Amino acid sequence: MLDYSYYFVVSICVLLFSISKSGFSGGGLALISVTVLSINYGPVKAIAILMPLLIVCDLMAGYLNKKFFDAKIIFSLFPFTFTGVILGTLLFKFINLSAMSIFIGAMSLIYIFFNYLLTKSVLRTVPLNGSKTFWGTLSGFTSFCLHSGGLPMNTYLLTQYKKKTEFVATLVFSMAIINISKIVPYFYLDILSVKQIQEYMLFSPIAVFGVILGHWMNKKLSDKSFFTIINIFIVVASSRLIYDGYVGL
Repeated sequence: MLDYSYYFVVSICVLLFSISKSGFSGGGLALISVTVLSINYGPVKAIAILMPLLIVCDLMAGYLNKKFFDAKIIFSLFPFTFTGVILGTLLFKFINLSAMSIFIGAMSLIYIFFNYLLTKSVLRTVPLNGSKTFWGTLSGFTSFCLHSGGLPMNTYLLTQYKKKTEFVATLVFSMAIINISKIVPYFYLDILSVKQIQEYMLFSPIAVFGVILGHWMNKKLSDKSFFTIINIFIVVASSRLIYDGYVGL
């Protein structure tokens, strides 16, 4: 007998996650999806469900944004994001995901706080502001462990762009590279299998639709409105991460 609740919950989560993968929401919708799936099926299965669909989303989002990405930023971030993935592979079975959730959320909130209260000249002197080493490594690491690498990646890219087209395209391709580098380690750690990929690809049409919907939503927003929404979602997502981490300690 089919478990209709399972297909409903996963479908909704995949839709929200894929909208976020289009660059909309600053990773907030993705975090909601991971949280709901983790509560219902456990964090490891949540990672497994979303992993093959991440690749589908990346392919679609990459196609839609192929004219605007900043290759220089993407390749300069890669050594650090890849380092984060390696750290995630080595530490996945030992880390306290609740404590890490609090740390990620707190760092992102602190950045947004400084970004709004300080002038740009003062902000440049704040430690870790615009640091590829810190935000890139954190993005790779948290993407591996929680599929939440978009939050630190958004935080870094906010320091680099004022136009949403370049911001979104660079975000999409940067996260795609991280996701590709996660595949082999996931098989190594028995998080993912070929059978699981075949099962979860059933939801791929929803993932494609979600990316297209998110892309359309991005086009309807001005640059100012877009970045305001991104910042709001980062605050909401960061607060949720801190709360979930505190409850899980």
